[in-house]
Amino acid sequence: MTGAFTLISCLLIIGRSIFHHLSMANVDGIMKWWANNLLSLVKVKTRVVGTTNFPAPGRRVIVMCNHSSLYDVPVAIAALDTSFRFVAKKELFNIPIFGSALRRGRFLSIDRQNRSQALKDLQQAKKHMLNGITLWISPEGTRSKDGQLKEFKRGGFHIAIETKALIVPVVIKGIHKVQAGDDLQLYSNQEVEVEICKPVDTNDYNSENRRELINQVRSRMLAAIG
Repeated sequence: MTGAFTLISCLLIIGRSIFHHLSMANVDGIMKWWANNLLSLVKVKTRVVGTTNFPAPGRRVIVMCNHSSLYDVPVAIAALDTSFRFVAKKELFNIPIFGSALRRGRFLSIDRQNRSQALKDLQQAKKHMLNGITLWISPEGTRSKDGQLKEFKRGGFHIAIETKALIVPVVIKGIHKVQAGDDLQLYSNQEVEVEICKPVDTNDYNSENRRELINQVRSRMLAAIG
């Protein structure tokens, strides 16, 4: 059923794109439909706290979220009442139909194996941000198996500084109990909490004190994880 809902969503995006009827709002609606159906299949109960911390429209925003499960993405889509696009690994864009839907839906790829290409990909992400798109980035890069934070990559913070964006740390707690890391075993009827932390303004940071920015965001996420 997960595959069926994913295929239908991809075909809807591709079909609308072919006939020039694909807007950002269309993609957002399809993403919500997909996410809600996937979560209902495994009977995930989601509670969202800190909604008042999410900034009002007007500032560029990067959502930085912990990453420990394949279900992080649908949970984030269902929990956050905003329009955003994910920065995903390049390999996902090579999957037939799925990759085409990602490109047409204006999702962003990053080549984690090629540093020079990764830098170009991040510049493309910056361009999208300047056009008003909110980015969703996992600063860990890869999934954690136990729900604890791994080391952060620097690329997303570089974009945030260059675009003077607000970084909104988001922590999804308990999702690794549904599915964790590379283990495809699923456990239904789990409770998950999504905490939206207080934003970090990058106006006071530059390339020289970027490490301080990384530590600031990380400390807020660690505090939320407990």
